[in-house]
Amino acid sequence: MILYYNMTITKHIFPNGFKLVHEKINHKNESSSINVFCDVGSIYEPENLRGASHFIEHMCFKGTKKVPKSKDIYLTYDKIGAYLNAYTEKRYTCYTVKCDSDFLESIISMLSDMLLNSTFDKKEFIKEEHVVIEENVKSEDLPSNIMFDILTEMIYKGSSFENVVDKLEYHKSKFVYEDIIEFYKLFYKPSRMVLSITSSCSFKDLRDYLKTTDFVKYNNSAQEIPSKYMIVPCVNHQETTRMKIIKLKGYKTIHLGISFRVETMDKYCINILQTILSGPMSSRLFSLLREDNGLTYTSSVYTNYHKIYGDITIYTETEKNKILKNGIKPGVLPLLINELKQLMIHGVTKKELETAKQYMKGSLKISIENIDNITSHNGEHYLIYPNDELIPYKNLYEMCYKNITIKNINDTIKKYFRKNLMSISIVGPDVISEKKLYEMIQSLD
Repeated sequence: MILYYNMTITKHIFPNGFKLVHEKINHKNESSSINVFCDVGSIYEPENLRGASHFIEHMCFKGTKKVPKSKDIYLTYDKIGAYLNAYTEKRYTCYTVKCDSDFLESIISMLSDMLLNSTFDKKEFIKEEHVVIEENVKSEDLPSNIMFDILTEMIYKGSSFENVVDKLEYHKSKFVYEDIIEFYKLFYKPSRMVLSITSSCSFKDLRDYLKTTDFVKYNNSAQEIPSKYMIVPCVNHQETTRMKIIKLKGYKTIHLGISFRVETMDKYCINILQTILSGPMSSRLFSLLREDNGLTYTSSVYTNYHKIYGDITIYTETEKNKILKNGIKPGVLPLLINELKQLMIHGVTKKELETAKQYMKGSLKISIENIDNITSHNGEHYLIYPNDELIPYKNLYEMCYKNITIKNINDTIKKYFRKNLMSISIVGPDVISEKKLYEMIQSLD
């Protein structure tokens, strides 16, 4: 097991606006973790370009002027045993590599070429749109994905954040080639990128490597981003419970999600609350639904955070005959509603808070063994909050969680766990009407 002590973080902005954040591992380590964050995602997409950010992520692997064939791009990574991947979020697109540190210079050079010089060959363009459609077909075959997409649309209704990253509906008509190229050129430029790296390599060497790449040599386009691509923030306050039920024939499992929109400034208290509800095996949901009532194998609490707003979601799946009743006892839905009610009235206990904090402390110690977690933490923070202090991953518990009190947690519950801030989605067989669901939620008063 490698422990990463005495780490130092260096941030740097090159003359063209390209940002570098480097965390040096003083322990000799033979691998390096690299993330390139590009400030583009679904929140920037106008109606005719829904799904464009995800599609461009795919196209950046399809060839450049220097390396025209995608196969040769992959070989660059494969022949040194490097891990290569990418993913698109609402706020950004991230390209991630883990590789032997001896090959850092060539890997960084290839990443800069891929991201800034993608050729968008028209044949590859047409072919890859079909690949993206297939990816969405597979995703939308899962009722849980449908449920989470519905919740997203309800939680962030009226803002750019209500649009999911990609779905089949976006591909009813094909992308216009010229529109995608315009979008790519506007957003894929160095001033909108952050390279985050965790490595035993020195900052000086990294800076020297970057100076030879297009990340630093490339001059930004002077063209401003048109207003049609600008974000519509979450400004509308929710005033009543939002509900949506999707009835699917041929399914036996119910997927239930209960969400509350939150403010990101409270994320550390919300993370502790998440742990109390669904972290260790002694958590509330595990005890309530599985141990005490034998109702469900799967129950979890998820959180998402954007720059200002985020959400906390209680998710569970169960067979259709147990969503309302469990024999003569309450089923999953009434148990969850009652649990929320008890939380609002009584809050959490001192023992629960102490257990959650110790669990968080241990989890963070374990997760720091994976340098990818450090890289992601540093890069995302530097992209979204470039002017704020960057708390090292290894210091998160001491600086952000250690001093959270039971009052902090219970105030957070009262602030957000209210029925007028709730969004609820049920996907699966027909077991409940919206009228019945609305009546059940009224008990939260």
